[in-house]
Amino acid sequence: MSSKTYLVALIIAIGLLLFTTSMAYRQIIRMQESAEMVAQTLRVYNAIGDLTTHYSKADSEEFRKELLNKGASSNTLENYKLEGTTVINNLESLTGNNEPQRAHIKPLKSLLNKLYGQLTELDSISYTTNKLPFDIRKTQKSKINNTLYNIRSIKNRMLDQEEYLMEEREASYKSDKSTTPITLLLLAFFALLVFIVSFYRIYLNKLKVHESEAFLQSVLDTTDNIVNYFEPIFDPDKDKHIADFKIVFANLCNRDYLGLEPDEIMGKTVLDIFPFFTNNGGFEEFTKSYNEKEKVDFDREVVIDGEKMWFHIFVTPLLEGVLFTARNSTAEEKAKEAQFLFKKRLEKQNLELLDNKALLNNIFKSISHIVMHFKSIRGKDDAIIDFEILFVNDRISPISGDIPDEIKNKKVSEIFPNIFKNGVFEHLVSAIENEDPVNYEVPYYKNGFEQWFKATAIKLGDGVTITTIDITEDKKKSNQLKQLNEALSIQNTIFADAEVIAKTGSYVWHIDTDVSELSDNFFRMLGCEPHEFEASFKRYRDFVHPDDLELYDYRGAQITKYEKVEEHTYRIITKQGDTKHFKSNGQFIEKNGETVMIGVVQDVTDIVEAEKKLVKRNLELKRSNAELESFNRVASHDLQEPLRKIQLFVSRIEDREGDQFSEKGRVYFDKVRKAVTRMQSLITNLLAYSRIDSTKKDFERINLNLVLDKVKEDLTNSINETNTIIIADKLPKIKGIVFQMEQLFTNLLSNAIKYKSTDAPPKVKIVYEKAPESELPKHIIKVSKVYHKISFIDNGIGFEPIHATKIFEVFQRLHQKTEYSGTGIGLAICEKIVENHNGYIYAKGELGVGAEFIIYLPA
Repeated sequence: MSSKTYLVALIIAIGLLLFTTSMAYRQIIRMQESAEMVAQTLRVYNAIGDLTTHYSKADSEEFRKELLNKGASSNTLENYKLEGTTVINNLESLTGNNEPQRAHIKPLKSLLNKLYGQLTELDSISYTTNKLPFDIRKTQKSKINNTLYNIRSIKNRMLDQEEYLMEEREASYKSDKSTTPITLLLLAFFALLVFIVSFYRIYLNKLKVHESEAFLQSVLDTTDNIVNYFEPIFDPDKDKHIADFKIVFANLCNRDYLGLEPDEIMGKTVLDIFPFFTNNGGFEEFTKSYNEKEKVDFDREVVIDGEKMWFHIFVTPLLEGVLFTARNSTAEEKAKEAQFLFKKRLEKQNLELLDNKALLNNIFKSISHIVMHFKSIRGKDDAIIDFEILFVNDRISPISGDIPDEIKNKKVSEIFPNIFKNGVFEHLVSAIENEDPVNYEVPYYKNGFEQWFKATAIKLGDGVTITTIDITEDKKKSNQLKQLNEALSIQNTIFADAEVIAKTGSYVWHIDTDVSELSDNFFRMLGCEPHEFEASFKRYRDFVHPDDLELYDYRGAQITKYEKVEEHTYRIITKQGDTKHFKSNGQFIEKNGETVMIGVVQDVTDIVEAEKKLVKRNLELKRSNAELESFNRVASHDLQEPLRKIQLFVSRIEDREGDQFSEKGRVYFDKVRKAVTRMQSLITNLLAYSRIDSTKKDFERINLNLVLDKVKEDLTNSINETNTIIIADKLPKIKGIVFQMEQLFTNLLSNAIKYKSTDAPPKVKIVYEKAPESELPKHIIKVSKVYHKISFIDNGIGFEPIHATKIFEVFQRLHQKTEYSGTGIGLAICEKIVENHNGYIYAKGELGVGAEFIIYLPA
C-alpha cells in the first residue's frame, strides 16, 4: 500500500474521530442547553416572585402606615424604590433573549414609577394638626389599587408565558436526557471499531517497517555518500540561538572519506568533529536550513591528511534536526580544474597557430609526410558515405603521381577508390564518429612494388586530417623485433601486476655508484609517483623510521662489506606521513661487468599490525579469564559466607524473639530477610552467568523433549499454584550442553509464570519449526544452512517493543523489585547460553498482550 493511501486512510480516520467526538460534544451541549433553559425559566419564576413580593408591600396597611409616619417615611420610600429597581434590572437581565417577555418590562417599569409617585403623594400628606379627610384618603387608595391591579395583570401574563416555556423546555430536556447516553454509547463503540481496524492495519505493516529499516540501514552502509543526522544545541543564554549541532547518526562513509569511526563520533558535536565548517560557512548553512525549514546545497573544499577533497553537500530539514548528505566531488573538481587549464593552454596554442600559419604552409611543403584533409559527405540517414578532398600537400605527387591542385574538391571515391576495400574508409569514419585519433598502417602497391605507410587520422570539424609517412624500411625492422617485444611486454605486465597484488616492489642497487632502480610499485609503496625522485641508498634512507635507522645503517654496512644479504624487517614513513613495515631480501649478481644487488621489498604492515592485535587480545583474554576465575571464587565462597551467617542469625532472632517485635519492627525484619534472600539469588545468578564458558564445546546429543519434561517437573509447584497451561510441539534433538539447555528452558518458563496476567491463568505455547539461515540477522555468524526455530509464547503482561533488546542486558528490569521478584540476570543467561550454542535469540512483546521469545539453534 502506498504512502498516499495511508495518508488518505489517516485523514479518514481522523475525520471519523472528529465526527464522533463532535457528535458526542454536540449531544452533551444540547443536553446542557436544555438544562440551562429550564434553569433559566426557574430563575425568571423567582424574579417574578420577587416582583410580586415587591408590589404586594404597597397593598399592605402596615407599609402604608410606616410610609405615613413622618419619622421614617423618606428612608422607607427610597429603600422601596431601590428594591424595585433591583427587581426590574434582574428581570431585564434574565429576559434578555426573550422578546415577548421584554415587551412586558417597559409598561411594568412605567407602572412601578407611577406607583412610586402615588406613594410619594401619600407621603406628602401631613397628620400633624388635623387628620386627612376620608374622601381624599379613599381617592388616593383607589389610585394605588388601580396601579397595583395593572401591575398584577402584567405579572400574570409573564407567568403564563414562562409556564408555556417551562413545558417546552422540560419536554426538550427529558428527550435529550433519554437519547444522550444511547448516542454517546453508539459513538464510543463506533470510534472503538475505527481504532481497532486502524491498529490492525498498523500491526500488519509493522513487519514491513522493520524490513524497510533494515534495507535503509543497508543502503546507508553501502552508499558512496556521507549521510549524517544532526540535532541543534541551543545557547541557554540566547533565545533560540543555535550554538552547535549534536551528531545523532553517521554512516560508514565517514570512515571511508574522513577517517572517522561512526560509533565514535555519534553523540559528539559538529564543531568538535568537523571544525572546518566554522571557517568555510558550512555551520551557517546548517542553521539556515533548520531555522527556515528549507533544503540548501553548497560545495566545500576540505583538507584531509594533507590532501584536498571537494564535497557537494545537501542539508535537508528532517524531524527535529537536519539531514546532512555529502557527495565526494573531488574527481569532478579536479576534472574541472584540468579542463580549465587545458582550455587556457588551447587558447594560447590557437594564437600561436594563427601567428605561425605561414610557417605551417612552408612546413607542409618541406616535410616528407603526406598531409591530407577530407570533408565528410553524408547520406540521408546522416551516415558518412564519401569524402571531399579539401587539402593535399605536394608529397602526394612522387607516390601516386597526382597533382594537389587537380584533385582538390574531388571525391575520395574517385581519386583513391582502394580505401573502400583495404579498410582505410572505416578508420576515417571511426576517427570522426568517435572523436578519437586513429592510427593505422596500410600497404600501397605500384608497378608490383609494395610500400607501407603509417597514417594518423584526426577529426577536424566534420572532416578528418590524415598524416601519412613511408615506413617501408621500419616495417621490415619492426617485424623482426615484434615477437621479442610482445614476449617482453607480456612478462613486464605480469610482473607489474604481481607486484601490486602482492604489495611488493623490486629494486636494483648499483653499489659502486649508489644509484638504484626502483619498480613503479616500489615508488607507490613509498607514497610517491613512479620515478618521482632519483633513487639511491642514501635517498631511500630518508624514508626509514628514525627508530630503525641505526639497524638499517648497520645492515647496509654489512651488505656492502660482505656482499651477503639476509631477510630483515624495518619501518618506513611514507611521503604522506604513514608508517609502514617493509620486509626486504635480495642477492648479488654480475651485470655489465659490475656487481649489483637485486631484491624485493614487501609491505607487511597488515601482517605486523594483525600480530600485534592478536598478542594484545590474547593478553586481554588471559587477564579477563583470570579476573573471572577470581570472581567465581569470591562469589562461590567469600560473598556467600556473610549472607549465610546473616540468614542464620535472622532465623535465630525470629525463633527466639519474634513474638516480641512491634508491628513496624516486624515489617523491617521481613525487609531484611527478603533483601538477604534476593542478594543470595543475585550472587547465584551472577555465578551461573559467569560460568557459561563459550570455550567449552563438550557437546552431546540432547533430546529437548526430555529437557522440557525435567524442567516442568522442577517447576511443578509454581505450575500448580498458578494453574499454568503448557502446550508444546514435538521438539528436536540437538548437539549441546544438557545443564545449559535445562537452565535456558527453566528461565523462559519461570519468566512466563512470574509475569502472568491478572485476568487469566498463565498459558505458554512452545512452537517448533525449521528455518533457513536467511531468517537470522546479517551480523550473526551462520554455522548451518538450516536452524531449529523454537518459540516460547505466553499470555502474560508483555512489554513495550522498544525494550526488546534491553531485557537481555544484565541487571536490566522493566519493573520495580517490589512488583516482581528477580535479579535481572535470567534473560542475560539465556542469551549467553544460546550464543554458546552458535545460535540466536530475540524477543517480541506487546504490553498487556504477552511476550514471545524466539530461539534459533543449528540443525
